[in-house]
Amino acid sequence: MTACVIIPAAGSGARFGGERPKQFLDCAGRPVLAWSLAAFAGLCEQAVVAVNDAWRDEAEAIARAAPLPVTVVAGGAERQESVRLALAAVAPACSRILVHDAVRPCVPRACIAACLAALDRHHAALVAVPCAATVKRADAGRLVAETVPRAGLWLAQTPQGFRRAAGNDAFARCAAAGWQVTDDAEVLERAGYRVELVPGDARNLKITTPDDLALAAALLAAAR
Repeated sequence: MTACVIIPAAGSGARFGGERPKQFLDCAGRPVLAWSLAAFAGLCEQAVVAVNDAWRDEAEAIARAAPLPVTVVAGGAERQESVRLALAAVAPACSRILVHDAVRPCVPRACIAACLAALDRHHAALVAVPCAATVKRADAGRLVAETVPRAGLWLAQTPQGFRRAAGNDAFARCAAAGWQVTDDAEVLERAGYRVELVPGDARNLKITTPDDLALAAALLAAAR
């Protein structure tokens, strides 16, 4: 079965700060988005990148230099809307679809391959790591209300994926019902599909702060 990766890249990166969205910042000599696309070369036959129109020219330039075919489309106001819009641009032959954060440039290829393999067994899958920290639930005054048992808790990463028919169904229902979700797998969960957890990797960090960007650059430079 052929595969496509959707990369929602329409966010402004407000928490990071600065004038440029973090997916377009330099990281070890290349834009963050360029690294994220390159990770899928040879594993996916196509990539679809959803961007804000203000950054479309820059995204197109990155797409032209990518080592796999890339289609750039306009993104939506929310992540799930960007994914739904990108689904319409996926090549008809692609039956497995992954969604990956534009700002996870260090994703190991083994994680991508494992997520794709899981879609041969289940309608949906996501990369995740077991929760190793003690989790505290706080009240409104930031006082500990509860210590949450961490057994069975996992921290979601990307890629997250689904079979095409299941994804089209779930994201259409999401748009119609106005669901507010925190990741792509939740869309499939709410639509009634079972989602397999695939072991992730600590290196698969999401760039949220300048310190994250520096760490990602060091990891990518070391892997050259």
